[in-house]
Amino acid sequence: MIKRLISYPMSMRYRFMFVFFILIVVPFVLVGYIALSNSEKTIYASNLDSVVQSGKNLDQFFYYVMNEQDKIMASDDMQALFNPMLNDPQDEIGYTNKLISFTDTLNYSNRLFKIRLFPLDPSEHPTYMKSTYRSIDMKEVPWFADIATNGRSFWKVFETADHPSLFVQATLGSVKRLHSLSTFEPLGIVIMEIRPSILAEFIDPVKQFDNQRLMLINKNNQIIYSTDNQYGSIDKDLWQVLERPLVSKTMDYEGLKSLVNVSAILRDELRLVSIVPLKDLNNPVAVLNKLTVAFLVFYFLLSLFLAGYITIKYTNPISLLVRQMKILARNNFKEDAITNSKLVERSDEVGWLYRSMSNMIREINKLLKETKESEKRKKQLEFQVLAYQINPHFLYNTLDTIRWKAEAHHIDEISEIVSSLGSLFRLSLNGGKELTTVRRELELLASYIHIEKVRQSSLVRIMYRIEEEIQHLPFMRLVLQPLVENAIRHGIADKGDAGMILVQGSLEKGGICFRITDNGPGIPDDIRLTLLDNARETRIDFEGGLGLINVHERLRHYFGESYGLEIESEKDRGTTIVLLHPVLPLNTTDLDI
Repeated sequence: MIKRLISYPMSMRYRFMFVFFILIVVPFVLVGYIALSNSEKTIYASNLDSVVQSGKNLDQFFYYVMNEQDKIMASDDMQALFNPMLNDPQDEIGYTNKLISFTDTLNYSNRLFKIRLFPLDPSEHPTYMKSTYRSIDMKEVPWFADIATNGRSFWKVFETADHPSLFVQATLGSVKRLHSLSTFEPLGIVIMEIRPSILAEFIDPVKQFDNQRLMLINKNNQIIYSTDNQYGSIDKDLWQVLERPLVSKTMDYEGLKSLVNVSAILRDELRLVSIVPLKDLNNPVAVLNKLTVAFLVFYFLLSLFLAGYITIKYTNPISLLVRQMKILARNNFKEDAITNSKLVERSDEVGWLYRSMSNMIREINKLLKETKESEKRKKQLEFQVLAYQINPHFLYNTLDTIRWKAEAHHIDEISEIVSSLGSLFRLSLNGGKELTTVRRELELLASYIHIEKVRQSSLVRIMYRIEEEIQHLPFMRLVLQPLVENAIRHGIADKGDAGMILVQGSLEKGGICFRITDNGPGIPDDIRLTLLDNARETRIDFEGGLGLINVHERLRHYFGESYGLEIESEKDRGTTIVLLHPVLPLNTTDLDI
């Protein structure tokens, strides 16, 4: 189906609309869908993370309260107050004043929690109990009897209904029994109550939405703290959700679909519960969804507008240009077949196409005329070329004549350099063939070295270590001379008589291997790494790179990428150019281009 749709002939405007839809609208829809889905997950996860983190903060705070409670209970003042050996049982009023003063001092200096002290046997201190806790008979209170008898510490919610004279609102407290540090005998009861305002400082910042409800619930499913100031027991449906210590679940709560997140505190003694209606959570996503629909409508209208604009501005002029070109082709590109059009005057690409077509037709007509005239002159030029062609043998003979004249006048230096130049010219031409032999290539190199010695009027020290078995093998012409020339000019040019070049040839790696080594300053790494890169920058940065890249590319062109040049160089240690050439059959005389 897709293949048929692609192959179906469509005009440019419909193709543009199709491409626009595929490249922009479809990815936009996919990205929008993924963004919406991920946004919901991110918002839900963010709400759960905030509840979990707040639960951890509360957990740390509760343990901090317990540690502070232990410190107060272990203090010397607390131990002395409840030690019967240090207090006069007859002085009830004095003892009551001491307990009240000690309690007030602790509570006045601390804003996080409130301390309450109870004698282990309240009946022994009726004055203190009546002045502090009024008519409450603590012996009849179940939780007091439990801690006094068993001594097991616990967290308790003190309800207003249970103690209206003590608690204005439900308060969470840590209940512990005080013991003597010396005899470990029970002495009294200490309650560390957390102030409700402190719980609000931990829980209220977690609220992210107006209709979000946050509650602190004990293991009896009673609300200790609530951001909406509604207390009591929680709904039965919510009980089942609170069975696990960490919950993130969607459920119906008070008639609304809501997200419930739960985090356990104090080893499951308490639960921090967050309830958020989904409509509040999804409100940012709903806005994003509306924006996505708006953008889709916008892109659809934009595609229609662009299709119409391209049709009028570009498609129709190009279709007209195609028809004119067909007419020109049928009329053999005659200039009078061009139809005048105002589109030529346009300054955009369409006008440029029309002007280029007109210029192209004129150039074609001009070239046709020139071709006819060139055919007439062709024969004349051939005769002129034959008449003035220089035979290479004439150049050889001329060089021999110069050498003979130099010898006749006893000018040996001119005779030698002319002789070397003639050999160099003859060996480099090689009859127009790309292949020579290793021996003839070395002869060409020797002629070049001799000319360099005469030109520089100085000694060019060069050593040869060539294995005899490769001398007769076929070898590409003009590959050693550029490498030695590069070594002379860029390797030993500044070393004087200390400069030396070593040319080694042998069979290695299944081919003919030549190593041209100089004792020059070496090539910097940044240049060496780019010398064999056939790039314009290399030729500019390093003058000698042109000869090297020429040899390298010729070898790779004819023999493949396994052959060519390698460069080995170290700073102040010289440079070695390694040339790898294949072993060709002995009867090979030339290369196929």
